[in-house]
Formats: sequence, structure tokens, C-alpha cells
Amino acid sequence: MKDSNRKLLIYRIAGLLSVAWCLSMVLFPALALASARKGINLWAEAVLPALLPFFICANLMIALDIPKMIGGFFQKPFQHLFGTPGSSAFIFIISITSGYPMGPKLIGDMGRRGEITLEEAKRMLTFCSTSGPLFLLGTVGLGMLHSPYAGVAIAIAHYTGAVLNGILFNLFGQHDRDLKLNIKADCNTLIKRDRLLDLFTDSILSALKTLGIICCYLIVFIMATDFIELAGAFDLFSQDYQKGILKGLLEMTVGCNDLAGSQGISLQVKCVLASFIISFGGFSVFAQSMSVLYGLNISFWYYFVVKCLHGIWSGIIAFLIAPYILNLSAATVGNFPVQTWTYQAGMLAQLLFSTKMIIIIMFTFALTITVDRWSQRKEKKKNEYSGNSGGI
Repeated sequence: MKDSNRKLLIYRIAGLLSVAWCLSMVLFPALALASARKGINLWAEAVLPALLPFFICANLMIALDIPKMIGGFFQKPFQHLFGTPGSSAFIFIISITSGYPMGPKLIGDMGRRGEITLEEAKRMLTFCSTSGPLFLLGTVGLGMLHSPYAGVAIAIAHYTGAVLNGILFNLFGQHDRDLKLNIKADCNTLIKRDRLLDLFTDSILSALKTLGIICCYLIVFIMATDFIELAGAFDLFSQDYQKGILKGLLEMTVGCNDLAGSQGISLQVKCVLASFIISFGGFSVFAQSMSVLYGLNISFWYYFVVKCLHGIWSGIIAFLIAPYILNLSAATVGNFPVQTWTYQAGMLAQLLFSTKMIIIIMFTFALTITVDRWSQRKEKKKNEYSGNSGGI
């Protein structure tokens, strides 16, 4: 089958699915409304407060060439370990701090600006597409599994699996050093701008656009999960954890929540399965990441293989370390009288965290504006002095 015919077939299938989707919402409006409300609430309570400050701050730092400054310190180790430039250290730090899909979003921005090659962008994806510690330790560990030690085991497995994934792709992957992005670099446009306010405004608009895309994908995949469950497809599997795995392949938050409530499997098995689901990300995160990588010519299957392998490595690591970490928890409770407490990071705590980040961003913004104004004033005085001297 020719590429044009295959593409036409895919478009026709997508059109039929869209029609079926609309009919389903008309026939079951209550379920569609409940699913949409569930997705919007998840986005407003968890995603928006946690990611908006990071998106704005990271976009502004990229516009100010902060990754290049940081990259000078990490050029050699990251080049040897991952085959990527030192600026990927900045992407990795932001990715493990803020979570999905921050890493792919920053990689897409740098790629479209011509700051990295196509091969470097693909290699950075192997270890810079991760979840955040707030979700791993707070939402999954404490909130779902009711065990901070389980959250620690999942976090260690997740981040170690990402690093291992990047190293293995560098060792056994193809090395096309001359492969460039077919995108015209426009880095000089930033230098031509005189006002930092333009950069900051662009950072806000880019962050809001990305968060809007994330919100839509969350609603779509949560609605798809609910409709599949209504159709009885999940009833084909008798075990609760099997249903949780399938739901996690669509949307990882829903899958981890169902997996945590499954009966008949140990906490260790839950850690292993949750590590795989979170590292794979689910097709919801997969679609979000691919949407922010537009223009880089990275194939669907490449990123799919990357996330599958990340999930496998994380699951194996969780299987190896979870018994020791969970046994440490049991030994601590058995030997010492400790006070039992539970904490679940709700919307207020996330908003507080978000407010702190906004204060930091605004302080950084004010500081950079002050430095910029001072440098412009100094340069203006220097030009005036040079002009007066030339007249004499």
C-alpha cells in the first residue's frame, strides 16, 4: 500500500471514529458530561497549579539562553552518557521537577528554534520525558497506595529507568551526527528584541496554549475510558488489577488509582505495575507529548518504543528494590512506636506551591527588567558620550 493510500485510510478511520464519538455523546449525555467534568476538575486542581508556573518560568529561561549557560558545566558528562549537548541537563532537571509533558515541550521549543539537531532531540526524549515528584510521592504513594515508602520506590525506579534508557539508546542506537532539523533557526530574533516584557508575554502565551492542549487531551482520554467501561470491554477481565493496567495504558492517573484499589495482589506488585504505567505514561501523555513536539519530524513509533522501554526498565528496577524499601518500612513500624499520619496534597497545598513559584518568577522578571534597563541606560550614556567626543 502506498503512503498516500495509507494516509487516506487513516484519515477515513479517524473520521468514522469522530462520528461514532459524537453519536455516543448524544446517546449518553450524562456520562459525557460527567467525564468532561472529571477531566476539567483534574486539570484545574492538579495540572494547572502545578505546571503553569513551571511552564512560564522555563519558557522565560530558555528565551534568556539559561540552558546554554547551564550546559557549559554538563557538556562532557551528558555528551558521553547520553550523546546530547550540555543544555539537555537543564531539560532533564525541569522534566523531573515538573513532570509530563514538560520535557518534550522544552525539547520541541529548542528544536523548532534550531538550537539542537534532530538526533539530539530524539536522544533527549529517551530520558527527559518523566513524571514529577509531587505526583509520584504525593498522589500515588501517599494518596493512592497509602505508603510513602511505596512512593519512594516508584520514584527511584522511574528516574533510574529514565537515566538507564538514555544511556542504552546512546550505546546501541544509531549515531547520525550530521542529521539536522529542517527548521530555520531564529535564535537571533531574541537578540534583536529590546524589551524583556515581550519575552515574558510570549512565555505566558506559550504556557497557556500548552496547558489548554493538555486539558483537552485529559478530557478526551478520560471520556474514552468511561465509554469503554460502559461498553463492558473491561468486564472481559476478571481481576481488578488487569482492568487497572488497561485503564493505565489510556490514562495513567485513572489506571494507578484502580490499581491501588485492586485486591489479591501485594503492595510490591502494585509498585512494579505502577512504575511501568507511570513510565509509559499512557496514551493520554503520549498524545500530549507528540502534540508539543510538532515540527520536529519525530515518528509516532520512535516515541512509543522509547516509552515502552522506559516502562520496562522502571518495572524491573521496582521489582528489585521494592522489597528492600517496603521491608524497611515494616521494620521501622515494628521496632519503634511511631505516630501514624496521612497527608494528601489537595488543591490548597498545590495553589500555595504555585503561588510561591509565581512569586519567584515575578522576582526574577523584575530583576531581569532592572538589569536590562540599567544596561540600556549605560549604553545610551556611552553612545551620547561618544557622539559628543566625535563632535569636538
